[in-house]
Amino acid sequence: MKKFLGILVLGLLVCNNSFAAKMAVKKAIKLPKDIAQGYKNKWNFSCTWTENGKCMTPDYAYQIVNETDGHPVRFGKQSIRIELRKGDCHQRRKGSYNDCKASPPAERHEFGMEHGDVSPIRGTTWHTYSLYLPKDTPQIHSEWITMGQFHNIDYDKPPINLDLSGKHFYLVTRLLCIHPKKLNKRCYSNEPGNTRKKILDSEELFGQWNDFIFNAKWSSKNGFFKMWVNGKLLYHFVGRTVVPGDGTMFKFGIYRGKAISGDAEATHIVYYDEIRYAKKKCSKLKLEELGYSCKKLESQKITINTIK
Repeated sequence: MKKFLGILVLGLLVCNNSFAAKMAVKKAIKLPKDIAQGYKNKWNFSCTWTENGKCMTPDYAYQIVNETDGHPVRFGKQSIRIELRKGDCHQRRKGSYNDCKASPPAERHEFGMEHGDVSPIRGTTWHTYSLYLPKDTPQIHSEWITMGQFHNIDYDKPPINLDLSGKHFYLVTRLLCIHPKKLNKRCYSNEPGNTRKKILDSEELFGQWNDFIFNAKWSSKNGFFKMWVNGKLLYHFVGRTVVPGDGTMFKFGIYRGKAISGDAEATHIVYYDEIRYAKKKCSKLKLEELGYSCKKLESQKITINTIK
C-alpha cells in the first residue's frame, strides 16, 4: 500500500506544471528560415522573472517541431508549437508588468519584437502568418484569447488583434483608440468606431491551416490596413494606424485573460508557420508558395472602414 501511494504522489508531482523543466529565454531568439522570413531582427519570448534575475519559461512553452514527427506544417518541414497552461504568467524583469497581478489576471506564451535589437515597423508593409488549432482545442470564455496582434511600441492599446472566442476567430480593432479625439482617453474594443468581426467559423478553424495576409501603411496621417483570410479580402481601413512618433510590432503566440466560464484549467496549443514580412511589395512575400497571387489579392475590393 505504501509503495502504491508513493508511486501515486510521484505521478502527481510529474504532472504538476511547477515541476516542468525550464529554459532561459532572456536573450533574443532567431527563428529558422523554414518558419520566419523577412524579419531582420531576432525575436523575444515571454518569460517569468526569477529571484536570481533569470528570465525563464517552461520547456513546453514553445518548440520548433518537424513534419516527420507527425506535427502539422504549412509549408516546408518545420513549424512552431506553442502551449499555454494555467498559471503561465509573464514578468520580464523585477518590478515590470506582471500578468498574474494584472487586472484582470492574464496568462501568455508569446513571441514579440519589442525588446533588444528590434526596430519598429513603419511605412508600407506586407505580412503573413499561418495558424493551426487542433480539433480538440478547449472552449474557454474569457475576456480575450489573442493569437496574433499588431501592437504599438509605446502606446498601450494594440490597434489590431486576432482573437479566438468560443468556437470562432475574430478580428478585433482598436483603431478608434488612436484617433485624435480618443487619444489618451478611455477606449474599449466594443465602442462604435472599433471593429469586432467574425472571420472564421468553427468548421473552418479547427484541424486545418488558416492563412492571414496583411497590407498596411503605418502612419499617423494617411495610413491604411487590409486583411485577407485564406485569400479573401475581409477588412479594409483607411485612416490613422499608429500614434504620432510611435511604431508598430508584430506579436504571435497565446495571450489570454482569466477564464470567465468554461474549463479554467484548460491547456491551449497552437501551431504557427510561414511568418513572413516585406516592405512595400507583396511579391517579396513569395505567396505563390502558399497558393496565392499578389495580383488577385490586390484586385479585390470591399467597403472601406473609416473613423470620422
